Amino acid sequence: EADMIDLLKILETYPLQDQFVARLHNRLAFTGFAAFAMCHRKDCASYKALGEKCMSRFKFLSKNGSVNARPVYLFLKSMKSPSRDAFVKAIEACAEGKFVNLEAMVNERYAAFLREENDETASNDCITEAYFLYQDWGAHAKALQLSKDHPFLKKLKRKKERSVFSSSHKTANSTVSTGSDDATSKKKMTFSFNSTSKQRKLISVKSEKKK
Repeated sequence: EADMIDLLKILETYPLQDQFVARLHNRLAFTGFAAFAMCHRKDCASYKALGEKCMSRFKFLSKNGSVNARPVYLFLKSMKSPSRDAFVKAIEACAEGKFVNLEAMVNERYAAFLREENDETASNDCITEAYFLYQDWGAHAKALQLSKDHPFLKKLKRKKERSVFSSSHKTANSTVSTGSDDATSKKKMTFSFNSTSKQRKLISVKSEKKK
């Protein structure tokens, strides 16, 4: 968090315009993510306004038909005003746009949100998906960090990666085993990494029924 704050202090002085659009969008997206992630702290409350400035640009682009801006906008929106519905929409948009990195990140954020709501099962489902998505993206150090924070992930092994080029409306089944030699542990579970809204909303529906 200290490194993030140091970077925000630098980035908040940067202009909201840049002749290189790709560079601008990348900077504003991650500046916005960091700003909303930190603004809950009393000493960082001012960064909420910075996050809103970043989000407003992606909202404008999204309303004007930019398919690349929509996933970023919905992700930022879910961080500004966290809710089950906001996270589901953000995850769906990232999956449909094939933003594997953002899909991994928003799943991780959603897992933390669900954990705060004491929905451990749904939280573990999301952190599992984030774990494999980070691997698909090539962020193996991040996946390793998650496995250290959530030891149950170390027992999961996946047969097949989900291709970043495959349709987000197709299911890539991943066979997961506990890696243990005992008969009980050899039972395999199949995680369906299906990014359709039906699968995403299932977590919300199940969680609502528990309340």
